[in-house]
Order: sequence, then structure tokens, then C-alpha cells
Amino acid sequence: MNKITLLGTGCPSPSHIRYGPSTLLEYDGLKFLFDLGSGVTQRLSQLDIKPSELDSVFITHIHSDHIVDLYQVYISGWHTGREEPFIIYGPKGISDHFETVLKAYEKELSNRIKWEKRPNEKGLEYEVIEIEENLNVSKENISISSIEVDHYPVDPAYGYKITLNNSKTIVISGDTRYSDNLIHAAKGADILIHEVFIKLAFNEKRMSEQTVKNIEDYHTSPEDVGKIAKEAEVKKLVLTHFVPPVFDEEDLRKRISEHFPGEIVIGSDLLSLEL
Repeated sequence: MNKITLLGTGCPSPSHIRYGPSTLLEYDGLKFLFDLGSGVTQRLSQLDIKPSELDSVFITHIHSDHIVDLYQVYISGWHTGREEPFIIYGPKGISDHFETVLKAYEKELSNRIKWEKRPNEKGLEYEVIEIEENLNVSKENISISSIEVDHYPVDPAYGYKITLNNSKTIVISGDTRYSDNLIHAAKGADILIHEVFIKLAFNEKRMSEQTVKNIEDYHTSPEDVGKIAKEAEVKKLVLTHFVPPVFDEEDLRKRISEHFPGEIVIGSDLLSLEL
């Protein structure tokens, strides 16, 4: 079945209900993963998908909650039989990050390779493609292009536009403020998968007033998500990356629907949308 699945819909806050942000596209036998938040391989396992089956991964930006399981996907892909290089697409800096992680595991991995004697050593090879100005990847009936969004001071940060069979369009926002680039890219999209910042309850033991202000500033409020979806004239709005992971769903839907009259889906882990 051709589908897109929200593997994880959470944020940096630990949650057993919402794992770290990650989205899986399955289309015409190909599998692409967008971001690799905490617990992504467990969610793949729940779908009976091996990490070795992934054709490539796409990173939106270098924030820990989006890349923390990058090595886990890489190494478990080898463990589950990957026979081709691991392909990573992402922003400038992702190559250095991945090389640094590999360096940290160098002795452990070397010992594992020597002892386990697995036949698929080529599965440990990898290729990292960093986005220069823009990215356009085409495989069979799928094309994927990058969208520069605004998550400053995390720069660069990207969303992705996925076009299927030259007809159906899916846009993944990544982490962003209100973004004109995103609205332009998502114009008329069949599905817009967008992050949302709801509200942080102030806790003086783990945050300052500036903490709340700054986190809110580089995400998108429910009202702005609604405005983006309306201006882009998308057919379906799917919400993910909820900050915080526990919230009043009906209130969120009401706040967005005041600006967007179309279909609103409150995402949840393992929610699949047929394509």
C-alpha cells in the first residue's frame, strides 16, 4: 500500500505516547524516512519494517530531537541486512555531525565487525549529500525537493515537498516559524504535514521566561498554522511535532479551524494516510 506514516509526533520532551519526530513515505516499493527522532527503529519494528529496507533518509535540520537516532538507523540497517550504502540527505553540517558520531563509535564498531563476521560489510558504507542551495531528488515516480524554512537561529532548516507520479503533493514543514517559502511550496498540496507549538506551562525549575518566549518564537502557533494552510489552499492539514506532547486536542482544533476551514488531522504516532 502507498502511504505516509507519522512514526513519531513528539518533541524534545520525553513521551511514551509521542516518540521523536519522524515520518515515513512508502510508495511504489520505495521507502524514505524524514527525520530520525528518538525511538524511530522501534516504530519501524511495529510496522514490521527493517531499517535495511529504507532507500534513504532526509534530515530537516540539525536539532537533537530530529537526528538523535541517526546512528541507530545506520547501524541497525547493517544488523538487519542492508547490502548497499546508507544514504543521507540534509543541511550543511550533517556530514560533519555524522562523521563525529562515527568517530565516537569507531572502536566499538571495529570490534563488532571483527567479531560478528557479518557478510554484508558494504552495508556500513554511506553517502551524505548536503543541500547547497536546493535539493531535487527523483526516483521512479517520486520527486523530493527541499524548502528553505525559518527556524533561526538553527540555520539552515528545511521542509520537503514530495510529488508522487507527477500528481499528488505532500509537504513536510520541518521546524519553522510562519514561512512564506513554505506557503508557496505547499500551494494546492494534497497534504501539508506541519509542526505546531501549543503552549508551555512555565516551570521555574527548568526554564526562564525567556526560555518560553524563545521556544515559542521559532515554532508555529496554531493560529499561524491555520493561516498557512488557508493561504496555501491545501486539501488536508496534518499536525505533528506537538510542543508540548500532551495538550487539549479539541482546543487545538478550534484554534486552527478559526483560520482554516479544511480537513484537520491531529496526528498521532503510527497514523498512516493512504496515498
